[in-house]
Amino acid sequence: MSRKKTKKEFEDFYNSHIDKVYRFVFFRVNCDKDLAQDLVSEIFIKAVEHFADYDPAISKTAWIMTITRNHLANHWRDRKPTLAIPEDETGLAEGFWLHSAIGLFKKEEAKQELNSLLEGLDKDSREIVTFHYILGYSYAEIAEMKNMTETAVKVAAHRIIKKLYANI
Repeated sequence: MSRKKTKKEFEDFYNSHIDKVYRFVFFRVNCDKDLAQDLVSEIFIKAVEHFADYDPAISKTAWIMTITRNHLANHWRDRKPTLAIPEDETGLAEGFWLHSAIGLFKKEEAKQELNSLLEGLDKDSREIVTFHYILGYSYAEIAEMKNMTETAVKVAAHRIIKKLYANI
């Protein structure tokens, strides 16, 4: 039976996890700051609604990251692709749209290269690399989330990076 948790306990939980959750979401929504903020707000609303189920002795980071991953999966499942279309063509004459398109293309090309490399990995390897090298989680935090030892995560990360370099 779980005891009632205090507002202070949730504030402490929130303050210790907000940065990591935000970074995780931010990179998964193509660095869209507004969307990331909206999703993180929704994630922490879910967290506060179910905070009575949170047991820090069992899961420190894993609980909120599970909520985060599930919420992102739901977001992408429900999302309808849309394209922004300019309202007028005045920008074309000034070269604005062409310059913007080239910049976006280069940025998208780099993302696609990285995504292509990451897609060549299995799900667990992709998560370890993303959590540590992109989101900045420590090996200990990843070990907790993945139910592995810290040493196993370090060895896996080393092997994954070695494999990625071989594919470049």
